[in-house]
Amino acid sequence: MTIKYFPIPELEATGKIKTLFTTTNDIAWNFEDDNARENYIALGAQLGISPQDMVKTKQKHTDKIKIVTRQNGGDGILRALDENDPYDGLITNEKNLLLCTVEADCVPVYFYDPVKEVIAMVHSGWKGTVQKISEVAIQKMRGTFDCNPADIKAAIGPHICSDCYEVGQDVFDEFARVYGKDDMQKIFHRKNEEKYLLNLQEAVKLTLLKNGITEKNIFTTTTCTYHSQIQGHSLCSYRRTKSATQRMLTAIMMYE
Repeated sequence: MTIKYFPIPELEATGKIKTLFTTTNDIAWNFEDDNARENYIALGAQLGISPQDMVKTKQKHTDKIKIVTRQNGGDGILRALDENDPYDGLITNEKNLLLCTVEADCVPVYFYDPVKEVIAMVHSGWKGTVQKISEVAIQKMRGTFDCNPADIKAAIGPHICSDCYEVGQDVFDEFARVYGKDDMQKIFHRKNEEKYLLNLQEAVKLTLLKNGITEKNIFTTTTCTYHSQIQGHSLCSYRRTKSATQRMLTAIMMYE
């Protein structure tokens, strides 16, 4: 059994980082899913690690980030996570510990500080984006590990693009509470009297820039989970399939 995945080239070019996102070939990554453990075992075999060397989020569209260590290995993969303690991002300075999130149109954000040797993996749906979860990640990297935001490299992985992401007035109003008028003009385009097109990538990027990450250290994508294919492979999209279980695994790890 082989898991099909693709890297984030700009981060892997450092020679110190492994990154990945999966396709619809392998869609079971939550603890409760059939075949999830088998998928993690197969992926681990490809990466040279075991499921005990992996940690997964318990996502509920929060702005919470958890700092994890080797002791958390297997969380969300070999054992269930606490439903009452959700978190949508992970940070570590451990080597050979794979940080995992799952998406199906939401934005995966990969962070790497090559100076302090710290990584983070964040799940940022529209709710997480409006709560600026990427800002929380940067602040935690800075506060816990003394990371300088100017050193941090951030990559925005595949997600639903602005041409495909139609939302209503309620979502627009939520963003308008926390983003300024100029930013709102970059994030939203009116489609008709009732609907807007939301550019999640631009919203995340604005948050990264305002928290000290430099333009040259932000890597964006043109791959849309809703309509794109990569080498003939589709990506998981809730908007396209309406599946409550099909998910794309997104992950980052530092090598020894």
